[in-house]
Amino acid sequence: MNKPTQLIFPFHIDQKASFESFFCSSDNLNLLTRLADIALSKNAHELIIHGEEGSGKSFLMQAICNELSSSGKQFAFIPMNKALNMGVEIFQNLASLDAVCIDDLQLILANENWETALFNLINECQQSNCSMILSFGGSQPLEENTQLPDLLSRIKRMEFITLHAVKDESFNQAINFVAEQLDISIDTAELEFLLKHQTRRFSLLVENIITLDKQAASLKRKITIPLIKETLNI
Repeated sequence: MNKPTQLIFPFHIDQKASFESFFCSSDNLNLLTRLADIALSKNAHELIIHGEEGSGKSFLMQAICNELSSSGKQFAFIPMNKALNMGVEIFQNLASLDAVCIDDLQLILANENWETALFNLINECQQSNCSMILSFGGSQPLEENTQLPDLLSRIKRMEFITLHAVKDESFNQAINFVAEQLDISIDTAELEFLLKHQTRRFSLLVENIITLDKQAASLKRKITIPLIKETLNI
């Protein structure tokens, strides 16, 4: 996969993030199909992906960016958890691109300066045929977070799709899928121990497996229950 073609921002995009490496449960099939269509489309689109914390929004947003890159499109990827302290100027001069991808929209809502800057960016993108793909997390509805009525009106006109979190009955399958994608070896007993003793938030489990793999490689050991206990302080 080619490196993403984007503006020079200090934000890392995981080159391994792709639709193929995203565990897609049956209730997310329509979302992935829609995103694949948008990445290939020559038309502009406005889309909001909503999901609970830990549902995989950030990974999926980076996968979208990599797909846009593979389609030869220019884009900006802005994760608001890192961009929030950089100032609203970061939204300037983006509408000439093919797409703008903003992760964690909820972090800038209820902030007048950021809301105004986003409102202006949406208008500019509409005028220049630039796609906007936003992710929105949390359980509060947009109406309770957004102060600027005109911004709320613009956002509510966008296509809205929910990213469903991995269900409990699919955890083993999902973790095994991710481990295989990342070439991480973890046996059934160790996986069951991890699932039993750690929070069942999928994104955190993935982070823990990656941490365990790095620690095992550093110590030249397998991922074992004692190693899990030592590394994760269980």
